[in-house]
Amino acid sequence: MRISTDDGRFGLILTPAGDPWDARFFRFQLIVDSIIMGDSEPCILGSMIFALQNMARLEDPRLARPDADPAAALSVLRSEAALNDASLLGAAESLDHCLVHGYVHGTNAIVIGEPAEPPVGTRTPHVAVMSLHDFHVVVTAATHYWEGVQRDARLST
Repeated sequence: MRISTDDGRFGLILTPAGDPWDARFFRFQLIVDSIIMGDSEPCILGSMIFALQNMARLEDPRLARPDADPAAALSVLRSEAALNDASLLGAAESLDHCLVHGYVHGTNAIVIGEPAEPPVGTRTPHVAVMSLHDFHVVVTAATHYWEGVQRDARLST
Protein backbone atom coordinates (compact mmCIF):
# COMPACT_ATOMS: atom_id res chain seq x y z
CA MET A 1 0.00 0.00 0.00
CA ARG A 2 1.39 3.37 -1.01
CA ILE A 3 -0.09 6.33 0.81
CA SER A 4 1.18 9.82 0.04
CA THR A 5 0.39 13.50 -0.08
CA ASP A 6 -1.27 14.70 -3.29
CA ASP A 7 2.04 16.00 -4.64
CA GLY A 8 3.82 12.71 -3.83
CA ARG A 9 6.59 14.44 -1.89
CA PHE A 10 5.85 12.56 1.35
CA GLY A 11 4.41 9.15 1.90
CA LEU A 12 4.68 5.67 3.30
CA ILE A 13 4.88 2.33 1.54
CA LEU A 14 3.69 -0.62 3.61
CA THR A 15 3.65 -4.15 2.25
CA PRO A 16 2.87 -7.22 4.36
CA ALA A 17 6.01 -9.39 4.36
CA GLY A 18 4.08 -12.63 3.83
CA ASP A 19 5.45 -16.12 4.34
CA PRO A 20 7.48 -17.06 6.30
CA TRP A 21 6.88 -13.87 8.34
CA ASP A 22 3.86 -13.38 10.58
CA ALA A 23 1.36 -10.51 10.24
CA ARG A 24 3.43 -8.16 12.40
CA PHE A 25 6.12 -7.92 9.69
CA PHE A 26 5.95 -5.41 6.85
CA ARG A 27 8.28 -4.05 4.25
CA PHE A 28 8.33 -0.34 5.09
CA GLN A 29 9.69 2.60 3.12
CA LEU A 30 9.36 6.35 3.43
CA ILE A 31 8.86 8.73 0.55
CA VAL A 32 10.73 11.99 1.17
CA ASP A 33 10.92 14.63 -1.56
CA SER A 34 9.47 12.00 -3.92
CA ILE A 35 12.48 9.74 -3.21
CA ILE A 36 11.86 6.26 -1.77
CA MET A 37 14.00 5.63 1.31
CA GLY A 38 14.54 2.36 3.09
CA ASP A 39 15.21 -1.17 2.02
CA SER A 40 12.89 -4.14 1.57
CA GLU A 41 13.83 -5.96 4.78
CA PRO A 42 10.74 -6.87 6.81
CA CYS A 43 10.30 -5.07 10.11
CA ILE A 44 7.76 -4.66 12.89
CA LEU A 45 6.14 -1.25 12.39
CA GLY A 46 4.76 -0.41 15.82
CA SER A 47 7.69 1.75 16.93
CA MET A 48 7.84 3.64 13.65
CA ILE A 49 4.10 4.30 13.56
CA PHE A 50 4.31 5.59 17.15
CA ALA A 51 7.27 7.84 16.25
CA LEU A 52 5.42 9.33 13.29
CA GLN A 53 2.26 9.88 15.34
CA ASN A 54 4.26 11.68 18.02
CA MET A 55 6.84 13.78 16.18
CA ALA A 56 8.42 16.43 18.37
CA ARG A 57 7.51 20.09 18.04
CA LEU A 58 10.73 22.01 17.41
CA GLU A 59 10.13 25.75 17.15
CA ASP A 60 13.77 26.70 16.69
CA PRO A 61 13.72 29.45 14.02
CA ARG A 62 16.72 27.86 12.27
CA LEU A 63 14.47 24.90 11.43
CA ALA A 64 11.58 26.86 9.91
CA ARG A 65 12.63 26.57 6.22
CA PRO A 66 14.60 23.35 5.77
CA ASP A 67 13.66 23.17 2.10
CA ALA A 68 15.69 26.36 1.48
CA ASP A 69 18.90 24.69 2.72
CA PRO A 70 18.48 21.03 3.74
CA ALA A 71 22.15 20.62 4.68
CA ALA A 72 21.98 23.61 7.04
CA ALA A 73 18.81 22.26 8.70
CA LEU A 74 20.49 18.87 9.21
CA SER A 75 23.53 20.61 10.64
CA VAL A 76 21.32 22.40 13.19
CA LEU A 77 19.57 19.14 14.14
CA ARG A 78 22.89 17.34 14.57
CA SER A 79 24.59 20.18 16.45
CA GLU A 80 22.46 19.85 19.58
CA ALA A 81 21.77 16.49 21.19
CA ALA A 82 18.29 17.57 22.31
CA LEU A 83 17.26 18.49 18.75
CA ASN A 84 18.89 15.41 17.22
CA ASP A 85 17.37 12.98 19.71
CA ALA A 86 13.90 14.53 19.49
CA SER A 87 13.80 14.43 15.70
CA LEU A 88 15.55 11.17 14.77
CA LEU A 89 13.13 8.71 13.15
CA GLY A 90 15.08 5.48 12.93
CA ALA A 91 12.62 3.13 14.56
CA ALA A 92 12.21 0.73 11.61
CA GLU A 93 14.87 -1.77 10.62
CA SER A 94 14.22 -0.99 6.95
CA LEU A 95 15.60 2.53 7.58
CA ASP A 96 18.94 1.22 8.87
CA HIS A 97 20.69 2.59 5.79
CA CYS A 98 19.03 6.00 5.98
CA LEU A 99 19.17 8.93 8.34
CA VAL A 100 15.69 10.37 8.79
CA HIS A 101 14.62 13.29 10.96
CA GLY A 102 11.06 14.49 11.45
CA TYR A 103 9.56 17.33 13.43
CA VAL A 104 6.69 19.76 13.64
CA HIS A 105 7.35 23.47 13.19
CA GLY A 106 4.44 25.91 13.27
CA THR A 107 1.64 24.39 11.17
CA ASN A 108 3.97 22.16 9.16
CA ALA A 109 5.32 18.65 9.48
CA ILE A 110 8.85 18.32 8.17
CA VAL A 111 10.74 15.17 7.23
CA ILE A 112 14.39 15.25 6.18
CA GLY A 113 16.00 12.07 4.94
CA GLU A 114 19.24 10.99 3.38
CA PRO A 115 20.79 7.67 2.54
CA ALA A 116 23.41 6.77 5.16
CA GLU A 117 25.38 4.88 2.54
CA PRO A 118 24.68 6.38 -0.88
CA PRO A 119 25.52 4.20 -3.85
CA VAL A 120 27.70 6.88 -5.46
CA GLY A 121 28.88 10.29 -4.31
CA THR A 122 28.02 12.11 -1.14
CA ARG A 123 24.84 12.07 0.86
CA THR A 124 22.11 14.35 -0.42
CA PRO A 125 19.43 15.37 2.04
CA HIS A 126 15.86 15.33 0.78
CA VAL A 127 13.11 17.37 2.44
CA ALA A 128 9.34 17.09 2.53
CA VAL A 129 7.43 19.97 4.07
CA MET A 130 3.68 19.61 4.30
CA SER A 131 0.79 20.92 6.35
CA LEU A 132 0.37 19.14 9.65
CA HIS A 133 -3.12 18.20 8.47
CA ASP A 134 -1.82 16.44 5.35
CA PHE A 135 0.87 14.67 7.36
CA HIS A 136 -1.71 13.37 9.84
CA VAL A 137 -3.97 12.20 7.01
CA VAL A 138 -1.13 10.10 5.52
CA VAL A 139 0.03 8.68 8.86
CA THR A 140 -3.53 7.94 9.99
CA ALA A 141 -4.37 6.15 6.73
CA ALA A 142 -1.18 4.08 7.00
CA THR A 143 -1.95 3.26 10.63
CA HIS A 144 -5.47 2.07 9.76
CA TYR A 145 -4.13 -0.08 6.92
CA TRP A 146 -1.42 -1.60 9.15
CA GLU A 147 -3.89 -2.30 11.96
CA GLY A 148 -6.43 -3.76 9.52
CA VAL A 149 -3.94 -6.20 8.02
CA GLN A 150 -2.95 -7.39 11.47
CA ARG A 151 -6.59 -7.72 12.57
CA ASP A 152 -7.49 -9.67 9.42
CA ALA A 153 -4.54 -12.02 9.96
CA ARG A 154 -5.65 -12.72 13.55
CA LEU A 155 -9.20 -13.44 12.39
CA SER A 156 -8.03 -15.90 9.76
CA THR A 157 -5.98 -17.98 12.20
